[in-house]
Amino acid sequence: MLKILPLKEDHIEDAAALVCSRYANLCEQIPYMPHRYTQPASIQSLLAEIMQTAPPGVVAIESGRLTGFLTGWQMPSFRGKRCTYSPEWANATNLADSHRLYEEMYTHLADIWVADRYLSHYISVFPNDVDALRTWYWMNFGMFAVDALRGLDSIHSGNSVHIRRAELGDIELVMELHEDLWMYMQGTPVFFLAEKRERSYYEEWLQNPGKAVWLACRPDRPVAFMRLGPADDDACTIIIDEKTTSIYGAFTKEEVRGSGIATALLDHALKSARASGYERCAVSFEPMNLLGRRFWLRYFKPVCISVVRHIDERLTRS
Repeated sequence: MLKILPLKEDHIEDAAALVCSRYANLCEQIPYMPHRYTQPASIQSLLAEIMQTAPPGVVAIESGRLTGFLTGWQMPSFRGKRCTYSPEWANATNLADSHRLYEEMYTHLADIWVADRYLSHYISVFPNDVDALRTWYWMNFGMFAVDALRGLDSIHSGNSVHIRRAELGDIELVMELHEDLWMYMQGTPVFFLAEKRERSYYEEWLQNPGKAVWLACRPDRPVAFMRLGPADDDACTIIIDEKTTSIYGAFTKEEVRGSGIATALLDHALKSARASGYERCAVSFEPMNLLGRRFWLRYFKPVCISVVRHIDERLTRS
């Protein structure tokens, strides 16, 4: 019989093995992923840390064997709400039985989260477990973010737009393009309110040799940008590696969309990353951003899907 029990330290080794097995399966499909996470020790250290700072998670035990586990951080404030977050390395099941195991584990753990008034539940999973994703959708979760990856091979764009690296003297132009992106993200159907950055943030980017803002100009006025730097710590853990560069932002003005400028900009950025010693490029995007999603999925492979469920707070009122 299936038993759902509290996650304990002596479960860490078996839990890490489940994660590594899933990750190795994903690496077979996407070979340019960082291979450090195929090693159980890297996952064990993450699980040991989360167990020291987060409330206990749960494990699924069948015939004395661990077949699944689920745990996560508790965050007192994220986007204005008390929430929990289970990263992609903090949950796993046997691939053959994802549906049943995730349902049972979440049923037990969600009861604890809601009793503690943590009403927004964020969970990240690998995209190759289709049954797990289907389970979360049936449990009233919706997709809110996608992390994707690609190698640094060239892309033929067919556009000869002039591309240059922004300098400190371009800060007004860079901030104007970011303002356009900020406004676009608030419109339909995205309706996403991102954090607005101070001038000093862009000054640091433009003066840091390890970061770059690439501008596509037509004829000499920037009409698009793409901003790249070292692996993004705010993205999923499995993309974080010294050989990974991340795209932190990109935008193309409406009047030049569809002309191949964004593709040319990406190709130029990839060539520069390759020359800097990187091996792969990552990007995170919101799935409801239709223009962004269509573009990124043309050139990148999803490696992590994040879903969320919001519980009606009236259920916790006494």
